[in-house]
This record gives sequence, structure tokens and C-alpha cells, in this order.
Amino acid sequence: MVDVVMDTSVDSDRDRAQSFVVFRLGGEGYALEVMRVQEVLDMQYLTEVPGGPRYLLGVINLRGRVVPVYDLRNAFGLSQDTTRTRAPCVLIVETALGSDVQITGVLVDRVSDVLEFSPEEVQPPPQLGLGKATPFVRGLIRHQGGFLLVLDVDRVFSTLGSLNGEGA
Repeated sequence: MVDVVMDTSVDSDRDRAQSFVVFRLGGEGYALEVMRVQEVLDMQYLTEVPGGPRYLLGVINLRGRVVPVYDLRNAFGLSQDTTRTRAPCVLIVETALGSDVQITGVLVDRVSDVLEFSPEEVQPPPQLGLGKATPFVRGLIRHQGGFLLVLDVDRVFSTLGSLNGEGA
């Protein structure tokens, strides 16, 4: 009789790894948990909302549902990209505001990858030095000689909503 011994440490590492959607915004790399991203859309026609906050680009019709689309450059203090060579895209993400789950669009320069990282690879952010994005960053991941900023998407939209005096 032959006993088969399987190395379960590899499987447990794979089970613990978390997948992230990696995107670029204003020259910086960001990451969102893949479970929060519903889909990636090519930029489409936006209907502007009169009197909306400056970071609200407008709304889109997503299969009969009205979805607000935000440009986080203003909220993060990033400059507008005037040298853009490709059309931007929209990440459709789930955000939790209180007990409600909302669908929201985020304009990004491009989506580059879906990557897996272990929890140990997500380092806590520094308390200072990330500019206006500091309260929205939940961690940093070393990647390709730089860092990816892991966004706390719920905090982003709850903060933007409170700045505007309403839910985002």
C-alpha cells in the first residue's frame, strides 16, 4: 500500500491570497479587491448632473439602472491628464454606505491587471505623505519597483458623500 502525501501549504497559500484589480489614475497605480469590481466598461455617454459635486462626472445607463460616475482625481488632488493616449474606462464597483450596497462608477485611465497578493504583501499605509488620498488608502503593495495604493472604496464614497452633504 502506498500512502499519498499532498503538500497542502501551497493550497492554503493560494486560498489566502486575495485578487486585486490593478488600475492607473493620474500616473499612480491603485488596487481594488476584485470582489468589489463588477465590470470594466469603455467610457460611454455621460449625462451631467446640474449642481452635482465637482468629482461627479455624471450618470450612465447601465442596463436600465442609473449609475453615478466619479472622477477621483479631484478628491485625491491629482492633475487632469491632458496627454492621454487611450480612452479612459469606468470601473463599476460595489460600495457599502451604511447597510445599503450601491453600484458606482469610477473613471480610471486604464485597467492593467488582475493580480493575487497574500495578506502579508499588503502593508499598512504611512500616516503622512500620500496627500489628499491618505484617508482613502487602506494599504500599500510593492509591485514592479513601486507601490500600488489599495483603496478603501467604502471610505472613499462615504467621505465624498459627507463632503457633499449626502450619500455619494
